[in-house]
Amino acid sequence: MSATTTTDAPGVSAAGVDGRRVVRRTRGIVLWVAVLVVGGFVIALVAGSPSPEDYLHPDGTGQSGTRALVEVLRDQGIDVEVVSTADEAVDAAGDGRGTTVVVGNSDLLTDSAAARLLSGTRSADGVVFLDGAPGVLDSLGLGLSIGVPAREPAAADCSLPWVDGGDHVTRLSWAIVPSAQARADGARGCYPVGDPDAPDAPVGFAAVEVPSTTDRAPVTVLGMPDAATNRFVTEADHAGLVVRLLGASPRLVWYHPDYEDTTENPPTTEDDSVWPAWVGPGLVLLALAFVAFALARGRRLGRLVPEPLPVVVRATETTESRAELYRASGDRVRAARVLRQASAARLAVRLGLPARTPTDGLVPAVAAAAGLPTDEVDALLRAPAPLDEAGLVTLAQQLAHLEEKVRSS
Repeated sequence: MSATTTTDAPGVSAAGVDGRRVVRRTRGIVLWVAVLVVGGFVIALVAGSPSPEDYLHPDGTGQSGTRALVEVLRDQGIDVEVVSTADEAVDAAGDGRGTTVVVGNSDLLTDSAAARLLSGTRSADGVVFLDGAPGVLDSLGLGLSIGVPAREPAAADCSLPWVDGGDHVTRLSWAIVPSAQARADGARGCYPVGDPDAPDAPVGFAAVEVPSTTDRAPVTVLGMPDAATNRFVTEADHAGLVVRLLGASPRLVWYHPDYEDTTENPPTTEDDSVWPAWVGPGLVLLALAFVAFALARGRRLGRLVPEPLPVVVRATETTESRAELYRASGDRVRAARVLRQASAARLAVRLGLPARTPTDGLVPAVAAAAGLPTDEVDALLRAPAPLDEAGLVTLAQQLAHLEEKVRSS
């Protein structure tokens, strides 16, 4: 058995071998990255886009969506088209014949979008508002208002094509109250809601239909939007009622407003804001609370009370640290003044004088004790500060020497 020896080809350097290794490693990394990207793309295609979570969204499969209702309508042969802006709703309705337009979640429906919708679908078989919220009714100008329901709706008590007299409905969010003028113009309510303890209070309904005019199609407003959701559509007689209402025409345009629609149709009223009404007062209250907190934390609590340090710090370390601070700031005037004040206090104590003895009274006593001329002692204690660090060091040495002379005298 013979051993085989492998040698590099002539002219191939070590750098070339390393280069090929780097290329192979890079190629492997790029391949794995490509596999991950393609795999993620395939998974996304298989899984599809996530179900919308918006309230009353026609594609929503959650409890607040209406996908179940839409599928039932399609099974009944109704052509359902979903749009998200007022312009798309008008375009989808076309000439309006054989078409019902329904508005789902109307929280983002502005007054301009509502006016555009009603004027552009005047030839439609009908316009339905599943979510007749207070802000929506104000912008429609139909003579309808909102009342707080005191009890569950009674029997239908109306004769409309989509209403069965024996139907029972629940999940009422608010009562739709037509004005006297709206009643005179032919508005009809179904499923009355009244307060037995207040017979004079306005009587509202779970649903109100306003007849058509030359400017718009017939409009139906519901005060029970939860009845159309996946969670409650099978409760009571909701399914049959809503299917008959929305399936009255061969085509159904489901208009679910979004943020793009708000941008295309901005509100025209000054008080129509995307922020809740309590945001302004809340911010003012928060600012006042912050000011009160700042005043409480910043008030003077009295004189400072010294406390023992949690650790023992050597005096030399403190002195060196203060010296480094003075050096970093370059404040030689203050450093010289501190040195002179400390020396003057120690000299006064050694001579039996008060520690705060004025310099004029201290200089003669120090000069006599140290045996030095008065002018020399006065220059040490009161001359101008040195101009450089060397002069400051010299001053410190001279003061120390003066204290030694007084101590030894």
